[in-house]
Amino acid sequence: MAAHPSSTTRALSALALIAGMAASPVTAQSIAQSPNAAEAAPTDDVGEITVTARRREESLLTTPVSATVLSGRNLVQQNIRNFQDLRGAVSNLELVPLLSGGTSFTIRGIGQTFNQVNSDTKAGFYVDEMYVSRQEGNDLYFYDVASLQVLKGPQGTLFGKNTTAGAVLLTTQRPTDRFEGYAQVRAGSFRRIDTEGALNVPLTDGIYARASFRTQSVRGYIKHVLDDDRSGNVNNQSGRLQLRVDKGGPLTIDLLGEYNRSKTDGGATIPVGCLSTAGYIQNYDALHAVPYCTAYPVLGKDYTVYGGATLLAPTSAAVTDIARGGDAGGISRYAGRGPFNDTDATTLNGRLGYDLGGGIALHSITAYRRSHAQFYTPVNDAPNDIYAEYDDTRSTQFTQELTIGGTILDDRLTFLAGAFYFQQKTDFLQDTGPDWIDPLGYVYDASLKYRSYAAFAQASYKITPKLEATLGGRYTYDRKTGSSYVFFAGRENTFFYNGVPTQCGYFNGDFLGGIADCGGAPFTARDTDHWDGFDPKLQLSYRWSDTVFTYLTAAQGYNSGGFNQQLGGPSADGRFPSSYDPEKLWSYEAGVKLDLLDRRAVINLSGFYQKYTDIQASVNVLVGNVSTRQVQSAASAHEAGFEGEFVLRPVRDLTVRGNVSYLTQGYDSIRPNAVTLTLDTPVNSAPKYTYSAAVAYDLHVGGGLVTPSVDVRGVGKKPACQSGADYVCRLPAYALVGFRLDYSPNADGRWRIGVYGTNVLDKVTQQARTGYFGGFGIDRYTPGRPQEFGVESSLRF
Repeated sequence: MAAHPSSTTRALSALALIAGMAASPVTAQSIAQSPNAAEAAPTDDVGEITVTARRREESLLTTPVSATVLSGRNLVQQNIRNFQDLRGAVSNLELVPLLSGGTSFTIRGIGQTFNQVNSDTKAGFYVDEMYVSRQEGNDLYFYDVASLQVLKGPQGTLFGKNTTAGAVLLTTQRPTDRFEGYAQVRAGSFRRIDTEGALNVPLTDGIYARASFRTQSVRGYIKHVLDDDRSGNVNNQSGRLQLRVDKGGPLTIDLLGEYNRSKTDGGATIPVGCLSTAGYIQNYDALHAVPYCTAYPVLGKDYTVYGGATLLAPTSAAVTDIARGGDAGGISRYAGRGPFNDTDATTLNGRLGYDLGGGIALHSITAYRRSHAQFYTPVNDAPNDIYAEYDDTRSTQFTQELTIGGTILDDRLTFLAGAFYFQQKTDFLQDTGPDWIDPLGYVYDASLKYRSYAAFAQASYKITPKLEATLGGRYTYDRKTGSSYVFFAGRENTFFYNGVPTQCGYFNGDFLGGIADCGGAPFTARDTDHWDGFDPKLQLSYRWSDTVFTYLTAAQGYNSGGFNQQLGGPSADGRFPSSYDPEKLWSYEAGVKLDLLDRRAVINLSGFYQKYTDIQASVNVLVGNVSTRQVQSAASAHEAGFEGEFVLRPVRDLTVRGNVSYLTQGYDSIRPNAVTLTLDTPVNSAPKYTYSAAVAYDLHVGGGLVTPSVDVRGVGKKPACQSGADYVCRLPAYALVGFRLDYSPNADGRWRIGVYGTNVLDKVTQQARTGYFGGFGIDRYTPGRPQEFGVESSLRF
C-alpha cells in the first residue's frame, strides 16, 4: 500500500536501506521506490525498514513472516528482468516456464505446472494487491517495479486465495506529488533492444498521474538447421496508466489500467532422444517410407533444432510420401502456420482507503483482468513434426475485497477483518494435428465458471511489550461449473480408398477415411460441485532485545477441489467421471532474525515442517487411447527444510549478500486408487537446494560513483521427465555467474550507464525436460538462456 504524503519520509528511509542491498533477506513485504529513484546514492548503513507483510506497517525486525524482498534497485543490480531470472536468487523458490508463455511458481516444493482449464495455482500471485488467478501472461507486469516479495508458507489468512505454498507480491510504483520520471534503454546480445520509462505528473492539488511503459525485442537464441529462422525470441509491449487522489482527508483513491501484449515464435525445446518403439513414432512410420528417427535423427547440438514445423489439423488432412489422408484437400485447420505465442492481458484495478479515525481504516480492492493466450510450441520442430497442438485460452476474472483494520487498546491489539469475492470464467480449446496418435485429430473444448467467497480475520495482541500472540482464520466456499466437448474417436464403417473397399479402424483406416467416413460422435459432459474449508493460523513472537527476534507459526493452507474435464470416452450420466478433493497443508515454522554489529549484519534463519494431505497430484494416463492430464487426490506427504539469508556491510561501501535453502520431501501414504504413485516417487519437481552469493562495492571517483558487482546463483538437481505421476530423470545442477559495472557521473545519480553480463560462463542449463512423455517418442528439454552481454543507460528527471 502506498504511503500518504505524511509518511513519505518513512518510506524513503526504508528505500534507502533497500537500495544498499541486492537480494535483501528481509522477511516481510517492504515499501520501495521505483528502480531508478533508488539508484541515487549508496546507503551508508543499515536503517529501519517499514514493512507490510501482515498488511500493516511495522518494523522488519519484528515481523514474524519468512520472505525474500527485492527492491527496484535489487532487481536492476542482479539483472533480473522477469520471473525466470529469479531462479536461485530467492531461497526455496523454483520457477518453471510454461508453454503458454507464463511462469509457474513453486515455493517450498509446492506448485502447479499444469495450466489447463481446471487447474488452480498453489502459490498466489498478486499485482498491486490484485489476485491473478491464471498464469498466462503473468510475467508481463514486470516493469516500473517498486518491490517484489516472496512470502513463504501458507498465507491464506490475509492474502486472497490459493496460497497453500505462499504468495508472490509484485508492487509497481504509484503516482506521487512530484513531477518526475525516468527513461531507460538496454542493448545487448541477440540484437536486444529494451526500453522502459515512466512519467509522473501532479495534475492538480491532491491528484497525481503516472504513465509507464516497457518494450522488449530480442532475437531468438535457438538456431535452425533447415532455414534461416530462429526460435526463442522476445517481443513484448506493455503500458500502464495510474491516477491517485489524496487531498489530505480521510479518503484516498488509486485507479490503474494496464495492457500487456506478447507476440513471439513460441520458442522451442531441444530433442535429446528419439524412441522408435513409441506409439506416435510407430504410427508415423507405418505411413511414411522413411522412419521418423532416421529422417530426423537427434542433432546433438546445443541451442539447435531442425526448424520448419507447422500445424495441420486434423492429422487425416496430411499427405505423406506413401498415403493420402481422407481429409486432404478438404477439412484443414491452421495449414502451414508455424510455432507462435500470442498473449495479451488487460487489467483494471481500483483501490480505496478511508480513515475512520481512532486508528481504524477501511480498504477496498476492486479488480478485473482479461487474458487471452494462443500458442503452438512444436515437439521436435521439424517439417514433419510428430505432434502439433494449438491451444487457445480465454479467461476473465473479477475480484472484490473489503477490509477493516487498525490498532486499539493502547496499541496492544492490532486486527484486520474482511470479506473476499472471486469470479472467473475460462474457456480452453486444444486442437491437434499433425498428431500421430489421433488419426482424426483431437479437439478438447472446455469451459469453467468458478466462484469463491471468503471471510477472514486476524488479530495480534501484545501480552507483554516483548511477547505477542497472533490468531487468525479464513473460511472459504468454492463453487465450480464445468463443461467439456471432446472429439477424437472413430466409428465402424466401410469406405472406398482408391476404389478399394477399406474398413475404418485405428490407426491407418481412420487416417485414410477421414472424418466424413470414419469420424465418431463427440463426448460431452457437464458438472457442478462445491467445496469449503477453514484455515486457522496461530503465531507467537518474542523480541529478546533490539537485535534479536524470534517467532513460531502454525498455519493451514487450502486449495479447492475440482473435476477432471478431459474426457476419454462417453459419460454414462452426462457428468465428469472423476473428481478430486481439496488439498490441505499444515505448516510449522520457527524463525530468528538478527540485526548485529551496529546494523552491519542482518541474518535471517527459518526452519519448517509441512504436512501435506489429499495432494492433488497431476498424472499422465491413457484414457481411451489418448494420453490425458488428470488430477487425482492421491496421497499425503511431509516436507521439511530451512532457509538462511544474510546481508553484510563490513565497511561503508561494501555489500556482501547471499542465501541458501534446503528441502526434503517424501510421501507418507498412498491412496488405493492412486495411479503410478509409490512411496519413492518424488513429491514435486523442486530442487533439494538453492543458493546465491553476491558482492558489490561502491567506488567514489571524483564527484561520481562506480559500482562493480558480481553474483552467482545455484540450483541443485531436480526431478523431471514425468511418467504417470513419477519422475524418471533428474535435471543437472548448475550455477550461473553474472556481473554489472555501473557508472554515475554525479552524486545524485540522475544519469547512469552500465555494462552487464549474464550466464557469463555460457553454462547450458535445462529448465524442464519431458522424457518420453505420453508416447511421443521424443525426449526433449527447455533450455535456459545462453551467455549474454549488454549495455544499459538510464536517466532520471
